[in-house]
This record gives sequence, C-alpha cells and structure tokens, in this order.
Amino acid sequence: MKKALAFFAIVLFTFSNTLNAQSLFDENTGSSGKDYKPGGFIRSGLYFNKPGDAPGIPVLFADFSLSAEAGNGTTYKAFADLRYRYASEYGNIINKPVLREAWAAWYTPYTELKAGKQVIKWSRMDFFRLQDIINPRNDLYRSFDPSDRDLGNISVNFSINPTEKISLQAVLIPRFKPSVLYTEFMDMPDIIQIMPHSIEGNNPVSYGLRAEFFLRNFNAEISFFDGYNSLPGLSLDSLNIQGNTEGPLVRLEEKSFKTKTLSAGLEFMPGNNILRAEAIWSDPDKDYRQKEYVMLPEIRWALGFEHFFGDLQLLLEYSGKYLIEFEEAAFNPVLPDESSFFEMGPLPPEQAFEYTRLQIASFNRLYNYQLHEYSHYAALRLSYEKGLAAFSPSVNLLYNITSEEYMVNPVMKIKPADNLEIIAGAEIYKGSASSLFDMINDKLNSIYTGLRIDF
Repeated sequence: MKKALAFFAIVLFTFSNTLNAQSLFDENTGSSGKDYKPGGFIRSGLYFNKPGDAPGIPVLFADFSLSAEAGNGTTYKAFADLRYRYASEYGNIINKPVLREAWAAWYTPYTELKAGKQVIKWSRMDFFRLQDIINPRNDLYRSFDPSDRDLGNISVNFSINPTEKISLQAVLIPRFKPSVLYTEFMDMPDIIQIMPHSIEGNNPVSYGLRAEFFLRNFNAEISFFDGYNSLPGLSLDSLNIQGNTEGPLVRLEEKSFKTKTLSAGLEFMPGNNILRAEAIWSDPDKDYRQKEYVMLPEIRWALGFEHFFGDLQLLLEYSGKYLIEFEEAAFNPVLPDESSFFEMGPLPPEQAFEYTRLQIASFNRLYNYQLHEYSHYAALRLSYEKGLAAFSPSVNLLYNITSEEYMVNPVMKIKPADNLEIIAGAEIYKGSASSLFDMINDKLNSIYTGLRIDF
C-alpha cells in the first residue's frame, strides 16, 4: 500500500511541474485532430474522521483515470473511461480497475444510436434529481467529485429529432444494475446477515421513453419508465429463531423490484435567472403489504431557483412527497436484534417470520423516507467561480424538514495551474436519533483534502 501511494505521489509531483497551461497530449502527434482525443487524470486524497473510538485517516486513496474519445464528429463516435483505484478504506485494501463508461454511437442528421455502458441523466435539477430514475449510484464512494458516484448501466439509447425543437428518446437496459445501499456503513445487529443482490421476477429488462421540447428560453420534457427501481430494498430470506450457539439468525437479501414512473419537467431562463420544476409518479408492480422490500406508491415534486450575482451563484431548491396509499409503519423502523425474539419462543414459525418481515418492512420505510404521508425537503448552494480564478469556494446545504436531518458540504478549490487542482472540504451529516443520517454519519462525517492533475 505504501509503495503504491508513494508511486502516485511521485507521479503527481512530476506532473505538477510539467502541467501548466498545456495538456499532456497537446504535443502528441494526431491528438489535436478530430478522430482521436485521449485524456484522463491522476488524483490522490485522504478523508479524516472518527469512525471508532479515536480520530484517524480511515480513507487514503490514489486514483488513475485514462479516457479516450474517437470519432469524425459527424457520423460516429466512441468513448471509454477506465478508472483504477488503490486505497485503504476503513481497514480494507481496494486494488481494482473499473470501466466507468464505454460506448459507441452512430449519427445521422436526425437520429442517434448509442450502445454500451453509459451514465444516463434526465433531470435538470441539482439536488432533487427526481427524473434520474435510470442511473444507479454509489453514494458511499469516497471522492471529491459527486459525479464519480454515478455507476451507469449497459444500455441501448436511440434518439430521433424530427425538428430542431423536438427530441424523442428510447432507452433499453437489458440487465439492471442497482444502487449501493448504506448498509455497509451501518452498525448492523449481530444476528443480521445480508446476502448478495438479486432481482424480482424472471425478466431483467427495463426501458424508458422520453420526449424533450426546446423553445426560446424554455425547455420541457415528459418521460415514462418501466423497469427496476434504482434503489433495492431488504428482503427477509430466512429466519432461524433457535439459531446456533450464538443465538438467532436473520438472513436478509438485497432485492430489486420493478416499478412504473411517469415524470415531467421544465426549465425557464428569464434573464440571469433559471427556474426549474419536476414532478414524478411512481407505482411499484408489487404490493408493499406482501413484499417488504417494495416501496409505497408516491408522488414527488420539486422546484428550483438559480440566480447569478456576477460570479456568485445562488441555488435554492425545494421538494415534497406524498404517499398515495399511506399506512403507519407496523413497528419502529429498526432492524431486529436479539431482544426482538425474547417473546417469540411460543410463537409458531409462520407468525415469527411475519413479525420479523414487518420489522424489515418498517426499516425499508425509513430508508426510503416513507414513514410520513407528506415529506418536505430544502436545499441551498452558494458558490463563487470567476473564469480561471485561483480560488473557488462553495457550500451545499441539504435539509430534510420532516425527519430533521441535514447535510453540510463546504468545499474550497485552488487552481495553481490550469490542469492542477487542490481540494479541501468537509461532509457533515446530522440526524435525530434512529434516523438514517444518524445511522451512517459515524463513517460519512469527514474532513477531506487532496489534489488532481488532468492531462
């Protein structure tokens, strides 16, 4: 580990002396042409927090990204982004390459066909991205760039543009990939065992349809999606009350379920202001009363306002949620532990299983913020960036009004040179007792710093 980090540090130091206003490939033959464009970055950093009894550096990483783009600019294009991370994360050694994106596209004057692993985003919002229902995420990934948490899916994306003001799109996902749950960062009861992910049913295919309209100072879209929910739930796989010498055993499984969504959004740009709005209706295929891992049908909406005071950006967003078939959760939304089985001895196995299943269902309600019939959220961003300015401070604030949870993310970026960036910031999560943020903030609350060099 130390040798690898030392190697990356040497490479970073070397590049920092050579990368000033030019890209590493600027002098390479053919790199400035339209047919081929290589690039990438080297990045290293650390996260400092107190995940145990004493403060420390639980995350120390070095990343390498190599990307390439090829195409003639008119009829075809291909793109690939290969990442490699060597890191120590919470006592585990990470040493693996990941193909983040790799796709090829073919164009005509009115159509576009793109296939491969790609990140697809439909939302125009910044915080409450209600329409990003296709793209899975890993919000546990330690990175200074939030976009690194987008995982992407193998998909086929076909678009047709009958006019300059209309775009019609169809997306097919042959095999769904889920988002990563926070459970890895939670202190789980000793009797809980979580099995690998599986999907509900025998048909793994998902698809989406979308229409966009581009008018003067005004954009709008409407979309339909029929496929797997990006966030899986926890399913009760088996229950052994007698257990072994160590007590009962509850075996859970991450399980994805299918849902149908209908969404719409608009963006209006009067002067230096940007106004945005989105709404989405979600209706899972299965009944949450019989399937504990399935969420309740819901309607969500969001409003956003963005204004620029010169080089200062002010962004305000609000979101709300209404549960269509609301019922109070059957139990407190906590996972079962040994105390949950003290009075189960005389219960028949079927009743004990149902009792535990309802506990898991209540926890899934907590995870999906579906404990209340109505929920409300607010967000704020203040950022300053002036062209090639050396300093770019920003702060993000997210507040769940209903559950009384909040996240604060101040960031300072310093650019001594065009391709060199130094980053320092913090992620602070706070929530009331037994809230989701209260369960994960022990590891996520961090101060971080690092640097990145693009080439």
